[in-house]
Amino acid sequence: MEEVLAGLFLINGTDIYTQYGAFLAEEKEDGNVNYDSLLQFPDLKEQPKVSLQDEDGERTPDMVFQAYEARNITLQFAIAAPDARAFLTRYFAFMRFLKEGDDGWLTLRLTDVGLQFRVYLVSSPGYSQLVPFGRGEVAALFSVKFHEPQPTFELAAQTDE
Repeated sequence: MEEVLAGLFLINGTDIYTQYGAFLAEEKEDGNVNYDSLLQFPDLKEQPKVSLQDEDGERTPDMVFQAYEARNITLQFAIAAPDARAFLTRYFAFMRFLKEGDDGWLTLRLTDVGLQFRVYLVSSPGYSQLVPFGRGEVAALFSVKFHEPQPTFELAAQTDE
């Protein structure tokens, strides 16, 4: 599994699988909730308009400039470890890493498609214990909500990784 997950998803240049054992995960086979969340375009900002009592409809500018609203991105991660202590060490370290960022900022990079997003951590709204504590290997699935204040939908610069 390491050859598939290593280097796939970087946060602030850190391979989260190699460093924390964390990876983007789906709840069901052939699921795409992570890519769906990353690639969902945000709403557009509302256009200025004036509604006058004595005119039909509303007045709008002659030129319409479209701009995105800020958006939230929720991703699902999983961490597995050989025992409870290793799991908790990885999980807590990963969540601290997300909280601290680079002055709070996180650059999410999907290396397989070359997309990059500048976000910060908002919350971790979900946690599901997949393999219980006390039975050897421990695994959990959890969601993390990020805020992207200025969506750009730009490809990351090419590197020789």
